[in-house]
Amino acid sequence: MKKYASILAALVLLLGLAALSYAAPAEIPSDTTAVIAKGKTQITLGGELRFRGFYGKNLNVIEKDTYPDSQSLYDYRVRLNLEAKVSPNTTGYVEVESNRADNNRSENVPWGSGGQGPRGTYPFGNWHNESNLYIRQAWIQYQGTGLLGVPAGFKVGKQLIKLGYGLFFDHTYYGDDAILVFVQPLKELTIAAHTIKFREGNPALNDDATAYGILAAYAGKGFGLSADVTYVDHQNFGNIGLRAQLPDIHLWNFGLRGNVDDIAGTGLNFRADVEFQTGKIRDTRLIFNVPDIKLRGWAALAGLDYKFKPIPLTLTLEYAIGSGDKDSTDNKIEAFITALGPEQHYTFIYEFLAPTACNFLGNTQTGLCNTQYLKFGGSFDITKDINAKLYGYWLRAHRAVSINGYTEDKDIGWEVDGVVTYQIDKGLKYWVEAGYFWPGDAYKLPPNGRDADDAWAVRHGIQLNF
Repeated sequence: MKKYASILAALVLLLGLAALSYAAPAEIPSDTTAVIAKGKTQITLGGELRFRGFYGKNLNVIEKDTYPDSQSLYDYRVRLNLEAKVSPNTTGYVEVESNRADNNRSENVPWGSGGQGPRGTYPFGNWHNESNLYIRQAWIQYQGTGLLGVPAGFKVGKQLIKLGYGLFFDHTYYGDDAILVFVQPLKELTIAAHTIKFREGNPALNDDATAYGILAAYAGKGFGLSADVTYVDHQNFGNIGLRAQLPDIHLWNFGLRGNVDDIAGTGLNFRADVEFQTGKIRDTRLIFNVPDIKLRGWAALAGLDYKFKPIPLTLTLEYAIGSGDKDSTDNKIEAFITALGPEQHYTFIYEFLAPTACNFLGNTQTGLCNTQYLKFGGSFDITKDINAKLYGYWLRAHRAVSINGYTEDKDIGWEVDGVVTYQIDKGLKYWVEAGYFWPGDAYKLPPNGRDADDAWAVRHGIQLNF
């Protein structure tokens, strides 16, 4: 892996899709100086160093005097990237990042972990570096006009993928191996098709998980429209290399979105997203002795942003809802099925750090599964270099749920989140973020329905992008 340690870069946006973000770029300064390479190839280097401290209390949302009820740690993350622009039409990109050596499941490496280094009568500290380097992105993109007479091209390799506002699909944290082909018949219209490999099982068995999809985005003057259809085909779900007939998942997701910016010059922006799911889980009778299960999830989002012209203040009002599973329909799964990464999707405590109301194969970081929220707050530039955000959330389940094992209820609770960011220097920022969650009746505790205690967390960090 050492030969990858110098691989660094900046990502090229895919045709500037506004309403539909398919690939998330790495953030680097726009005036980065390119490294001189052989011939006319232009090499651009970049990266990111991030160090954070975290403290959380009662994140299991039970009782504060339950041990352990608090978490405290520091961590770091390193990202290095390289963009090779071989010609005006052809680009290659590679990004590597740190990864914990003990479980290879997180790019955030805790401080004070490692081994093989400390000696003496106090053998602690002086650790051998405990992290590995893993490839986060590695892709080739070509765009030209030779074959069809209009801008067209392809993007192949491991890439960060997000559909719309990410209600259903957001894999911009680690990325997926995928093939994307696209065409731009009009300046404002982009049409693309993709295939994404989620899992390659035993090459001798039919046990792969693959997604296929088509998408279209129209970026008009002051407005945008986008739509996509995604089909997930997961053969023999749960197979670990055995020649057994296990259930097959056939999930269809249909997304439709729109946005209008600066409506009639008022500074008011509107956005909306609707997602519908259908499909079946087949071959369930052989293992579970039940007929095929139908998939019927859905989700929706609508939001308003108002930017004041005299002062640097933006207010946001947003409502989102995702369906939950209905207990009385054994042959259907009505929960909104999500494919997301291990990052914050809306609230800092609920959903990201605490157990959620998702009543279908979920605990934390489940997105809008069986959840609805109303969000209100704003973002204010205190000075040129200091920004503050404060948002309040009202949270409620779509279907009644018992998160801690008492009676079912729809009341999830309330949350307030805030973050203050200070831009210290070019590419260098420091921030403090915090959240406080008041749990509702869905978190009541057995045997007599005691209320769960409040949960809260605070995190600060410093990050350098170069």
